[in-house]
Amino acid sequence: MRTTIAPMKRRNSLVVAALIAGCAQAYGCVFIQTSTISDKGGPGNPISANASDLGYLHLVAPQGLTQTALANLLSNCATGKVSGVTTELTMRDFLIVQSYNVAVTGTCS
Repeated sequence: MRTTIAPMKRRNSLVVAALIAGCAQAYGCVFIQTSTISDKGGPGNPISANASDLGYLHLVAPQGLTQTALANLLSNCATGKVSGVTTELTMRDFLIVQSYNVAVTGTCS
């Protein structure tokens, strides 16, 4: 009788482990890193933009996200004079694939 109980326990453990791994992959882990290029605030209209892309295995990260987000931000300002620029990098981890998003905010004067 012991030979039939051990395989059943092992199978139940594998099912539970697979469910936990599936939940972890579905929700992912989120890491947020922020930096400020200049002081916040100032007169003018607040503007924002973002750019996103995928990376793989933490080895292949997307290139040029910050530049793309900044170009998108400048396109929202008719005068081209932006101050108080703040960037925020958000990375969501799905086991082997990472989703990167750079959000940029500033003030158009």
